[in-house]
Amino acid sequence: MKKIALSCITIALISCQQKNKDVKQVEKKEPTEVTTSKNSDINDFGKQVKGHYSKEQDSWISEDPFYDSASFDGVDYASIYRLTDNEDEPHLGLIDKQGKIVVSTKYSGLSIGFVNGFCEVSLDKKGMVDDKGKEILPPVYDWIDFAKDNLFIINKDGKNGFADATGKVLVQPKYQGATYAGDGLFFYMKEPQRWGLKNFKEEVIVQPEFTSTSEFINGKVVLQKDGGEEYIVYSSGKVVKK
Repeated sequence: MKKIALSCITIALISCQQKNKDVKQVEKKEPTEVTTSKNSDINDFGKQVKGHYSKEQDSWISEDPFYDSASFDGVDYASIYRLTDNEDEPHLGLIDKQGKIVVSTKYSGLSIGFVNGFCEVSLDKKGMVDDKGKEILPPVYDWIDFAKDNLFIINKDGKNGFADATGKVLVQPKYQGATYAGDGLFFYMKEPQRWGLKNFKEEVIVQPEFTSTSEFINGKVVLQKDGGEEYIVYSSGKVVKK
């Protein structure tokens, strides 16, 4: 009986030693490092950065290990850097004075603040983000400009087109010259620098025979033809010599 009891005790001790060994192995295991690759889709819009706003320094003093402090320089928004080991990874965004990220930190450049509710961003090329954090125009354009009626002129490879405030491309960037005229029409250029009018279905409203452009006022605009003669051009397509 003593031998049997001794054997049981020995087995129990070995079993406990094995369990302790397993626990020690788990405790010594290093945590897996989580890293973000350059191609990852970062979306930290709306995140509260730990820290506080210093009125004296006009800065958000970051206490967050993932974000640098940000200086406002007298305006409502500031650029903020997401700290990363990969210096080539785009990590620039926009923060407000409450410490909230209003443009995700995934760009290499941006405008400081919003114009008509939009912030221009860049990743080599230009794009546009709205004040809800949505990227409405991807950063694939050479430049983007604001036009009337909540429209954008978009330029790619030296050619102009148009997009609306939702990011829908109304006219592909394929015109050597194109400017918004108002009333849902745009001027397009045909060499040698003669301007005509089209609608966003790209139907010709006025033939390209004018030497300059302007915007409609009360549905009409005065333009010149070669030689200096002036004409009243109506958004209906009617053209009358002045």
